[in-house]
Amino acid sequence: MPTSDAALPGPADARVAWWAVADGSLDVRGSDAFDGGAEIVVVPVGAVEPVSLIGHGAELWRRLVGSGPWEPSTLDAADVSLLEEMRVVGLTHLGGRPPTVVTDLCVPTLSSPLHELVYGVVANVARERGIRCVFIKGPTLHLQGLREREHSGDVDVWCEPDRWDDLAEALATRGWRREADPWRGTSVNHSATMKPLLWGCEIDVHRRMPGAVHDDERAFAALWRHSSEVSFAGVRVRVPTPPMHAVVSALHGVRPEIGRLGRDAAASENAVRLLSRPGTLACAKDLGAVVALRTELLEVVSPSELRGYDQGIPRDWVWRGQPDRVRAYWVALREQRLWQRLRLMFRLLWPNADVAAESARRAGDRAGGSVRARLRRIVRGARGWLRTSLHR
Repeated sequence: MPTSDAALPGPADARVAWWAVADGSLDVRGSDAFDGGAEIVVVPVGAVEPVSLIGHGAELWRRLVGSGPWEPSTLDAADVSLLEEMRVVGLTHLGGRPPTVVTDLCVPTLSSPLHELVYGVVANVARERGIRCVFIKGPTLHLQGLREREHSGDVDVWCEPDRWDDLAEALATRGWRREADPWRGTSVNHSATMKPLLWGCEIDVHRRMPGAVHDDERAFAALWRHSSEVSFAGVRVRVPTPPMHAVVSALHGVRPEIGRLGRDAAASENAVRLLSRPGTLACAKDLGAVVALRTELLEVVSPSELRGYDQGIPRDWVWRGQPDRVRAYWVALREQRLWQRLRLMFRLLWPNADVAAESARRAGDRAGGSVRARLRRIVRGARGWLRTSLHR
């Protein structure tokens, strides 16, 4: 439990004391997910991967979390020595109250403790840089009773649109790399995928969700209004309220996919279930999602209740609904300013080596060399365009 200010004479935040700190921590004594008898799994402040604490180190850090902060004069030399070793690696702090102080050591909330730690890392990285963000989709949907599946393979975070590049760059210093994207620097891509170098978990950094008619800033403002705090890995993070999360999940489910004609019937049925919950209509209106979800909403409410909110074009809906990538890219190009189109056309036809390699990987193509990868990418695009043209 957090130590009260009365535990130390004077303001606790201002006194020089020892504090337990971390970017995420979990009590895993009851978990079988770790070998070697790990008692605590913790991400030191600024570290690129978690560490395990056992024995006396785990016992001392656990006591510091529970009864700290400690004044140096109350400690023996052996404890001070160990606390100093922990300070060097980012597990303790000597001074005034730090922003990453750990006041409660919790057991895992999620079925994957390592993924839960990722929430803590992302939240603290964003906090350090003053970036507001809300964690969407994933296991929170299960915790809120919005889906049966408990686990997700990645972590999705929706942040302030003008800071999403900042967050992606910051995460690149903490064990992830940004996936190559030919649309980077344009308004087309709605998220950046961060591939793990050491962690077993991708992160998708969103500046929007496809489907809202509002601009990115207005949509995020609506999400922020309909969010609340929860704790993952001992770190306070924001998630959508259940009604807003139901809308976000419904949007994600029915979004168009290149090459898929029409709505997915199962996704549409699930969206109707989600949108039947109290409060979802107000959230859909606030987010600007009524147009994209009109088909499903009309299964739940009358047309008159949508009047005034069913106009506009959902972001990323038209180009994502094309039958092949060539047509999708062409529609997306037409949304850009004229001076950007020629540069983007060349970038799409003859992309950087990392983009070509990523395209080959996604296609399951092991072609060696960047030139060969670029040529094979052009061939795949042409074949897709020809195949859909013949069937139209």
